[in-house]
Amino acid sequence: MSWDKVGREDSLLTWKDVMQAEEYVYTVGVAGEEFFNGLKQKKIIGSKCPKCGKVYVPARLYCEDCFVKNDFVEVNEKPYIDSFTVIYKDEEGNKLEKPQTVALIRFGNTKGGILAYVSEGEVDIGRGVEILEYKIPLIVRVK
Repeated sequence: MSWDKVGREDSLLTWKDVMQAEEYVYTVGVAGEEFFNGLKQKKIIGSKCPKCGKVYVPARLYCEDCFVKNDFVEVNEKPYIDSFTVIYKDEEGNKLEKPQTVALIRFGNTKGGILAYVSEGEVDIGRGVEILEYKIPLIVRVK
């Protein structure tokens, strides 16, 4: 691999080459691990800023506004549909037997959200949902 750089002092440095990687491992980090462990226990784990009180879902290690370390909390706010889309074709463009609805689920008084498959019920923005399966994406039923 060549590390010859092209550029000037007052501009970005760039170089072109091919980088090969045998294997790539992504870690979810401390906050992600708390969130995923919560899902295993059928809980939604968020994080709360001790300074401003904002609650983030999924959990984040630091507050985006205050830049202080958050505390992990269980989120007990009611989940609801913030937005949704209906999928009619699979990844290869083939028509699905039954259209699949994917929704962004938010929780009252929190920032952020989680994607979910809607298994049943009439989907509409603002409608409450019940979480049926705690995995990524969530499986929910519209109330």
